[in-house]
Amino acid sequence: MTPFGLYIDFPFCIARCAFCAFNVQGFREGISERYRLALRKELALRALHGVGDGREVVSLYLGGGTPTRYSAQVITEIVSSCHQYFRFRSDAEITIEAHPATMTIAALREIREGVNRLSMGVQSFSDAYLTLLGRNHTAKEAIAAFDMARKAGFDNIGIDLIYALPNQSLGGWTETLQSAIDLGPEHISIYCLSIEEGTLFHKRGVLLPSEEEQVAQYELAQRVLCEAGYQQYEISNFSKAGFTSKHNLLYWNRAETLGIGLSAHSYLNNEHIENTASIISYCEQVEAQHIPIQRVTPVGIEEAHTDRIIFGLRKREGIKITDLHWLPKHEQTANLLIESGLLVAEEDRICLTPRGMLLADQVAEAFL
Repeated sequence: MTPFGLYIDFPFCIARCAFCAFNVQGFREGISERYRLALRKELALRALHGVGDGREVVSLYLGGGTPTRYSAQVITEIVSSCHQYFRFRSDAEITIEAHPATMTIAALREIREGVNRLSMGVQSFSDAYLTLLGRNHTAKEAIAAFDMARKAGFDNIGIDLIYALPNQSLGGWTETLQSAIDLGPEHISIYCLSIEEGTLFHKRGVLLPSEEEQVAQYELAQRVLCEAGYQQYEISNFSKAGFTSKHNLLYWNRAETLGIGLSAHSYLNNEHIENTASIISYCEQVEAQHIPIQRVTPVGIEEAHTDRIIFGLRKREGIKITDLHWLPKHEQTANLLIESGLLVAEEDRICLTPRGMLLADQVAEAFL
């Protein structure tokens, strides 16, 4: 049977970053302990209801929030519960997101026993920008945390970076990229800063660089990272050979995923399923033996095909040309985008051109 992905949300952070619009909160002993128990109960409930029957987990992702805000013992316990209730493929990728300020060598060694991939939210190697972003760590501390992870036995580490920061120069962005490359992570993700309503940046009226500057920084990253031996396999993701993120690809391939925890999203049986966004309601529902679902949205056949095209085109390899055949309008749209220089047909596949990568949102909208 088709394998699936498993995502577990840990909503607690040291502090809210200035750009963050996620459902996160400060770590408090009482509610964090209650939430820990609720996560284990939801895992049991989902297994009891048959999710995963006869299927294998190909990827487990512990995200948030900051999972490493919890102790290594708790993380190990949660991972063990996942193995207790679900069957894992022998080569399953098990990732944990980590904040540099929460990492110690002892904790990392314990976590490494059940986790084989680490994703570090560094965002920048400029202390000035780290302060602006509200990151609660310095560049030096991020480098030290990376070194600790290596010593703890992690041989698959990803680093997240943000570009198009306020008043960021190409030179400054180059320095951050080079600092990341010098560490030699297996995976690097780059995300363009966006100002979302409700964030501290939005409240402060922070302005982004011009679109021209954003494009220049993105193209610089593509060139520098590729010259350093990283392969771009998706619009925002680069990896060394053999180190693409299995969990990332689950999303881009529209594979099924089960989300556990606060505000977690699942895609199962042609339905988008969203857990409650209230941590008190989440705990209460799970404690009462109810799956904490807030919303279920059916996905029709046409929408599912459209999603596979839109998300699949984010990948460097694109999609099979035959994926367009289900609806004539998709073929017509693709032909127009090829004429516009945004898509290119290569043998049996169709993918974004370099210009198409810069205008990927417009390409997606064209298929809707």
